[in-house]
Amino acid sequence: MAAEESAAMSYEKIYDMGTGLIIAKVQLDKVREQDINARIMKKEMQDQLTANIKNRGQLESLPLLVEKDGVLEIISGHHRIKSARAAGMKEIIAIIDVSGLSRSKIASKQLAHNAISGFDDPSILREICKMLDDVDDMLESFIGKDIMEEPLEQYDKLLSPAVHFDFKNITFSFLPHQVKDMDALVKNLESSAPEIIGVAPYEQCKQFIEALARYQKFSDIRNVGAAIHSMIESVTEKMDEVGFKDDEEWTYLTKIFGSNAIPAESAATITKAIKKAEKDGAITSKNRWQLIEMLATEYLAGK
Repeated sequence: MAAEESAAMSYEKIYDMGTGLIIAKVQLDKVREQDINARIMKKEMQDQLTANIKNRGQLESLPLLVEKDGVLEIISGHHRIKSARAAGMKEIIAIIDVSGLSRSKIASKQLAHNAISGFDDPSILREICKMLDDVDDMLESFIGKDIMEEPLEQYDKLLSPAVHFDFKNITFSFLPHQVKDMDALVKNLESSAPEIIGVAPYEQCKQFIEALARYQKFSDIRNVGAAIHSMIESVTEKMDEVGFKDDEEWTYLTKIFGSNAIPAESAATITKAIKKAEKDGAITSKNRWQLIEMLATEYLAGK
């Protein structure tokens, strides 16, 4: 009787489930582990369990204890109780068997709770893992990399300060002149689902890389993405300077004159004419080409 009273003082009954089982608030320092326990847990897993319990402030599943000879012994939940203690908890909610189990029956239930635990369907585990979008949740789940697969592709991003954003892929291939089957090429490139596919002569690849490297030095930008962004801004600014508009059809002067170079003396004369036209207000810096149009119009009119 004294032993039963001693055990009763170790917990506070909350609910009687019937058939000799109760739910109770238990003092952790009154709970004793079994002398031997076949179920083991790796240290990193135990540490994660401790972190989970500490974060939650309580156990998320109830251990099963047994009242035996005035002592509360663990049948199932050794690792949960160990982590609860490590997390600094003083009491837990547990299920207690007060039906008076024999030592043989306690051993039987201990083995059963360890052995009859089922197994996970890997495909379903992967589907559940896809729901994880927070690195703390990934850590808490303690699912291995062999199951994580696709969710782990986001793991490194989640570990670093970041924001969620959409992105697009651009594929630009430099090809030798011998490549003729462009339909097959484009079909092959589309398999990677880029947003834009560009094709240029193979020889221009080296020029592109060299130009990019020179621009990085010129602008003192080491990041390739930032350098390309700056190059795009420069081109955009240049188009704005000449008054380019998307809704108008434009062409290159080279296409008209057959060359992009003229004699230096001729260039000097044209430059003077442009400056005079700007000063007179006939043209602006954004539409210098209109001087050519004006002269051409006068010529066609016979003036």
